[in-house]
Amino acid sequence: MSQPSPALIQYAREHRDPRNIALHCWGVPMVWMGLAWILVERMNPMPWALLLTGSLLQALGHVYEGRRPTQGLAGWLMAPLFVGLQGLNGLGWGHGRWAALELQAGPRRMRDLAL
Repeated sequence: MSQPSPALIQYAREHRDPRNIALHCWGVPMVWMGLAWILVERMNPMPWALLLTGSLLQALGHVYEGRRPTQGLAGWLMAPLFVGLQGLNGLGWGHGRWAALELQAGPRRMRDLAL
């Protein structure tokens, strides 16, 4: 079983609330699709809407998580890797790497927002 990178493990440790993970699974691809689309068509408002909506979904996820988003290049690079690896696991591929990541990141937990 291959081991995930330390940066990916740290990213996973900062994303343990299932609501945050679900919102990132939608938000991260939206941001990256929006960025790619902006490179092609800058004047079209649709990619900007994708970028904004994806960013807002991730921000909401971090409200559930109770921590600030990962800053810098590491966060921008780890987010699609984390979401992609989770997607591959859901499709039946990469179980060993996903299991190793989950084991090292620790248990998932839902933060009580009432506190």
